[in-house]
Amino acid sequence: MTHNDAKVAFFIAHKTIRRGSKSVVLLLIGVLSLVFFNLLFIRGFLAGFSNGVLISMIDTSTGHIVILPQEEPVKRGFIINQQELRNEIETIPGIVGTTRRYILGGAITFDKNKNGQSQFVSAPILGANQIEDKKLMTIKNNMAAGEFPDVLRDDDIVLGSNLAGGYEAVQSADLGGATVGDKVQIFYSNGYNKIYTVRGVFHVVIGFAGNNAYISDKEAERVLSTYNQASEIIVRVDLDRHPVGYYVQKIKTIAPNLRIEPYTSRLAAIGVLIDSFNVIAVIIGLISILVAGATIFIMIYINALSKKKQIGIIKAVGIKAEIVELSYVFQALFFSVLAVIFGTLIFYGLAKPYLTANPIQMPYGPALLVISIEQVITSAVSMIVIAGIAGFASSRLISKKQIVETIWG
Repeated sequence: MTHNDAKVAFFIAHKTIRRGSKSVVLLLIGVLSLVFFNLLFIRGFLAGFSNGVLISMIDTSTGHIVILPQEEPVKRGFIINQQELRNEIETIPGIVGTTRRYILGGAITFDKNKNGQSQFVSAPILGANQIEDKKLMTIKNNMAAGEFPDVLRDDDIVLGSNLAGGYEAVQSADLGGATVGDKVQIFYSNGYNKIYTVRGVFHVVIGFAGNNAYISDKEAERVLSTYNQASEIIVRVDLDRHPVGYYVQKIKTIAPNLRIEPYTSRLAAIGVLIDSFNVIAVIIGLISILVAGATIFIMIYINALSKKKQIGIIKAVGIKAEIVELSYVFQALFFSVLAVIFGTLIFYGLAKPYLTANPIQMPYGPALLVISIEQVITSAVSMIVIAGIAGFASSRLISKKQIVETIWG
């Protein structure tokens, strides 16, 4: 195939499109544009859902990195001198902030009807500094009742909705509907017990934060008879600056004996869910590309079939079959390129701005369309390539016939 052959094929394709039915051309471009838009939309929506679930877990439970007490050479129950350690970690460029937590074992009881019939539930009880926690986590944005004050008094407690009960949360055991102002009693695993007043109830659907109860870190230290220690340290980082592995290595340099868990390890189960959605997105994308290819194949084949006499005459005057085939490949590429352009314009010009202004509310928060430029380019190239293959295959079925058979049928 020479350069002149390509020019002849392009000339034939140009004349065929110009003299063809305008309505058919517009219909084909419209259908293919919607196919490509659907490919981007489904891929972006599934990625947005996966990303939303992951962000919800990071924002309400784990942060980007969790630092835990050492296990070797001596197993410890707490991180000692946590404030000094956190001060040093926060000098690492890209660290947004840290907060410490105590995790206390215990059981919470609540006598809803004041008749001596108390609900009895085992639950994680977290001792946290609310001012620090609010800077890094988003529990404060999910209050279903009451508040999450900057300073919890010694006898204040904030409950997750799964634990409190009565907030449409699915839980095998809860307190039966504890709400703001109610009194609950905690029996800690070390034998200490105390009555607390509920200051607020937060509702987090995604993850396990809704099973927790919060008291102040100072109250936790009184219960545990300890000071300046922590069961875990939550770290938030700037992932745009460095990947999470970079920060893990930097923290390990500072605290080599402590357990350092990035959110990618901590949320491994969520990672499986995200991988599943990514597979679904790939399958849907593949189906969309095949639909586009089938559509182009059918339309080009019908077009070629309706012009088989012209194709026979063109071949009879000496134009090679390969040139005819290439002309239909050029047509297919023309239609697919326009479809990619218009489909992308619909996605970025209509769908994405509309969902940004009118987000669909999901359990983890507003649904967003998340798709990278690289993914858009990959999808576009895939569609154009499959269009070229479909154009060649359909024209090949007509052009490979003998000249007499093509003209007379």
